[in-house]
Amino acid sequence: MVTRKTLSRALVTTTAMLAGAVFIVAASAPSATASSARSAAASKLVIGSVVYSEDTVPFLAKLGLAESQEAAKLGVTIRVVNGGSDATTQVSEMQQFIAEKVNLILLTNSNPTALVPAVKEANAAGIPVISVNTPITAGKGAKVVTYVGDNDYTYGLNEGTMMVRALHGKGNVAMMLGELGTTPEVERTAGIKKIFSENRGIHVITTVVDSWQDAPCLADTQDLLTKYSASELQGIMAEGPEIYVGANYAWSIGRKSIIFIAGDYPTEVRADIQNGKIYGAADQSPVLEGVEGVQAAVDWLTGHQSLVQRPDMYIPLPNVTKANVAMYPAQWTF
Repeated sequence: MVTRKTLSRALVTTTAMLAGAVFIVAASAPSATASSARSAAASKLVIGSVVYSEDTVPFLAKLGLAESQEAAKLGVTIRVVNGGSDATTQVSEMQQFIAEKVNLILLTNSNPTALVPAVKEANAAGIPVISVNTPITAGKGAKVVTYVGDNDYTYGLNEGTMMVRALHGKGNVAMMLGELGTTPEVERTAGIKKIFSENRGIHVITTVVDSWQDAPCLADTQDLLTKYSASELQGIMAEGPEIYVGANYAWSIGRKSIIFIAGDYPTEVRADIQNGKIYGAADQSPVLEGVEGVQAAVDWLTGHQSLVQRPDMYIPLPNVTKANVAMYPAQWTF
């Protein structure tokens, strides 16, 4: 069985599946002597990590755990704190790390604009910041070393491509958006619409919002299936994994012909891909984001800055369908 592997610095360029071209450029592996020196230097490092919601977002809980495990593997001290889905809390945590004079801060923020002042404070204190999973708003004067995470526009391209293929280029689709105005929602929507604009047989007949929450997702699905018959609606395109709730509802009332596309890939979505309730999903790895974030931090702090791709280190976003689901174990669960 092929499993998802951690992208080490010896990894060659990764090519994404289907629509997207997402990659992390790698360099040659360091020598044994260089590795030993790097490990010695790493053992003196202290990294602070702000993760905007470990308690309510399982994906981010897995990301934070991956950061801790990779830091332990590399001999680095890391403190991962829960941002509580509150920008004010995250700013306070950033300021605490600045006061403690940590060597670097990993930031997974809930509001890319609200955290700009805190990033500027870190900049002024000479503490480098790496964005993980969620970027900081560009053009506001805050400087980050790099962004480690998915390319949400490519994410949308991949999802849109799956829907086009599943419907053989023709059908009526409802779009279910995530939290409006956030970077993932805006960019994923743009990518999906780009693909649909190039495939004139696909028609978006309505747009709803679930804000990446189970209850609204279920309510939206119920409303859609009440309003539209099988001849009027052939697919539901979601930007998050919560659509597994909608897919299960559809099957419970006999609407098994609806094509569901999911964003992200927890165990629930994987199971529904296997049993045919969901056609496919874009697989964004929280483990890979956490591991790569820590590795980039250590590279930056130990004189291996050339190994850190800038301004972005995009992780691969494979499309998972029933044809290849066995190759991709899910890394997290709701």
